[in-house]
Amino acid sequence: MGTVALNVKPSQRVLFFSLRWKLLLGFTLVFSVVFAAAFYWFLTYSTNTALDKIQNDLENTVSGAAKGVNTEELLALANEGVPNADGFTDDPRFQDQLNWLDTVHQIEPRAWPYIYIPGKETNEIIYVVDLFARYDANRATTFLKHKISKGFSLAGLKEMTIRTTDGKFDTYEDEYGSWVSAYTPIRDAQGKIVGAMGMDFEASYVNRVRQAILDKIVVAFAITYLTLFVLVYLVSRTLTSPIRKLTRVAEKISEGDYNQDFAQMIHERFPDEIDTLTSVFGVMASKIYQREQSLRAQVEQLKIEIDDVKRQRQVAEIADTDFFKELKSKAILMRQRHATSS
Repeated sequence: MGTVALNVKPSQRVLFFSLRWKLLLGFTLVFSVVFAAAFYWFLTYSTNTALDKIQNDLENTVSGAAKGVNTEELLALANEGVPNADGFTDDPRFQDQLNWLDTVHQIEPRAWPYIYIPGKETNEIIYVVDLFARYDANRATTFLKHKISKGFSLAGLKEMTIRTTDGKFDTYEDEYGSWVSAYTPIRDAQGKIVGAMGMDFEASYVNRVRQAILDKIVVAFAITYLTLFVLVYLVSRTLTSPIRKLTRVAEKISEGDYNQDFAQMIHERFPDEIDTLTSVFGVMASKIYQREQSLRAQVEQLKIEIDDVKRQRQVAEIADTDFFKELKSKAILMRQRHATSS
């Protein structure tokens, strides 16, 4: 008959980590990963949706504004206008151009347009009109300011160009706020490109959308997390309660107390794996008790047999002594004398 070696070290101290807390920890990790993925997707989706809308508005606004520019007046202003001491010009055509840009701004308050033309030098552009000259001169580009450009402004003299960050349309920041920008050619009546319109679009609401999502997500996460944590705690308590009861019963059986009622620990209507384990454990405990009782009976019988053997051995040892032999001889002689006299 084979034997099973149990490598059990009762005296060894180990860190006990209950099943309930394992379930809670597992839930925390899984929920955190799932929530982080959902949050990232939702934030990205909402941000991209807001950016798509603002890009569409920006393209439509700058394209429409460029078509409304009086190109003859613009070119005449660029060729004949004289800068004043403030860096702009007193030429009335400058105000006419500002009026059109201001009209665009009144229709779309987020839009801050400006106009520039190509210079004579390679990659040179010359700024002519900037709407900020009417609202905040410190932020405006001065009249006939020359600049060498190798970026989006230069590309805007050829085709509709959207300013991107790392190849992706997104907001950019400066000291005045958050912006998106686009550039598109300005054509004269014959369709010839004579300049370009740049437009900076206030995009702070994109950041507000992001922040609003962050604020709401944090609150939703806290409420959901706390609710699910309590639910998992209660569920884990329900799941581990039968195991704890079974553990206490096992401890009593290990101390020799086999008088345990396993029936009350089993759910008869909807039994599960734990109920099966309890039932099997009860059968096992019953068999162990029966074997222990059988073993005790065998031990008692063995003790009786050993006592009989001891007595027989002791009697034999007494019978073999000289004293017992002499006593036996005297007893025989006395019986013989008694028989003769009678």
